Amino acid sequence: MGRLKIGERTAYLAYSTNVHPAETLAELSQMLRQHVGPISRGAFGPNTAAINLRLGIQQIDDLLGNPALPTTSTLSDDILKASPTPACQELLDLLKQLDLAVVSINAFPIRNFHSPRVKEQVYSPPWTDGGRALYSLKIAKVMAHFMTASPWKPKRTAISVPSGVYNGLYADSDEIRAQCAHFLTECVRELYRLERLTGCTVQLGLEPEPLTTGETCAQFIEYYGAILFDARQKFALQLGLSRAQAEELARRFLTVNLDLCHQAVEFEDPLEDLKQLKAAGVPVSGLHLSAALKLKEPGKNLERLKPWDEPRYLHQVVAHTAPSPLTPLPRGGEGNRSGGELTRFEDLPHLWDERKLKGKSLSDFDELRCHFHVPLFAEFSDGALSTTRDCVGPAARYALREGMTDNFVVETYTWNVLAALAREGNAAAKAVMGEAGIDVDAGIVKELQWANEMLNDE
Repeated sequence: MGRLKIGERTAYLAYSTNVHPAETLAELSQMLRQHVGPISRGAFGPNTAAINLRLGIQQIDDLLGNPALPTTSTLSDDILKASPTPACQELLDLLKQLDLAVVSINAFPIRNFHSPRVKEQVYSPPWTDGGRALYSLKIAKVMAHFMTASPWKPKRTAISVPSGVYNGLYADSDEIRAQCAHFLTECVRELYRLERLTGCTVQLGLEPEPLTTGETCAQFIEYYGAILFDARQKFALQLGLSRAQAEELARRFLTVNLDLCHQAVEFEDPLEDLKQLKAAGVPVSGLHLSAALKLKEPGKNLERLKPWDEPRYLHQVVAHTAPSPLTPLPRGGEGNRSGGELTRFEDLPHLWDERKLKGKSLSDFDELRCHFHVPLFAEFSDGALSTTRDCVGPAARYALREGMTDNFVVETYTWNVLAALAREGNAAAKAVMGEAGIDVDAGIVKELQWANEMLNDE
């Protein structure tokens, strides 16, 4: 477990440490000793374990020694090729001591991910802001140190980042996408410099979510094409590359990190999404193995979903209206392969706010899907409430079999929220946590073991 051999290929199964609160280097070290090390031993045994490490702004600045930075989204050659600072070397030594290898970094939430209210702040700064490019590059620099120190000596790794902006704050438009494309290609150029100076290829894994840029597969492919267009124009002038070379450079560093929970919330089949991405030549740098909540007949069963409303994270909802027998299935565009109409809500409590229902009634919908990450093994005795885990296995095994990525990450970051809900008497959350008591670390071990069996289930 942890490192999977598939024929001549090697793949890695990890879990994201964003589940554990840690914003300082001291908290990060304590987290690794107290949680990540024991969880990895429990799930993966005595061998070196792969981890997906979440790093925030404060930790990155401290790891790099707070070097003087320019006002643009670039780092100097001296910073890019610098040896690890004492603080960074201390972290590398701890990872070696605990027999942990960082195979990817979760750079999506770079601000406090466990503050009382995160919600839309998880997308800050957006890709319309040079700060996102600068911090992504700084995180990539630290990733290069992890690569050099890794016992596995990977040829390339990835950091997952938002795909663009959150549409609840920035209306989706050609102008917004052009701004995102500008800073993404700025980052690509600097990652190319990092590669030349260190020999380490660190990719950006753009992770679409409901109500963000390129949220459906078809929309993401279109958005990716716009980024490639910007790269062809920019790199021809800046780097003296041909248009074909410029596009190849962008494809090397710009990838998609596909979260199977997010795609299922969109009523998409992640397996078909992977096939479309492959056909479009969009590289996949990571797959998040995660499941969302789904509710049948919300007009009758909404009370089953109400207890899941909690104040920390954003829980976007997509509602499906069944098509009439005479309605033809759509051809692309929204990517809704189930037919019918999709209605999107920014957050779970909008479902019981008549002002947010957009003139509809809950009885108009036959199913809701909610962006609330639940453990892959979760099952509910209530026939109305279930999860989207059925689509995880086929997509993950396809990606593994086709060699689309070697980076598989279990990303149920809501374990502590689930524990709190269980303590408050939420019956569904109590069923997930188990009757024996609320043990988050044991739950993560169980989920990793479940994911390993699922990946090997042919």
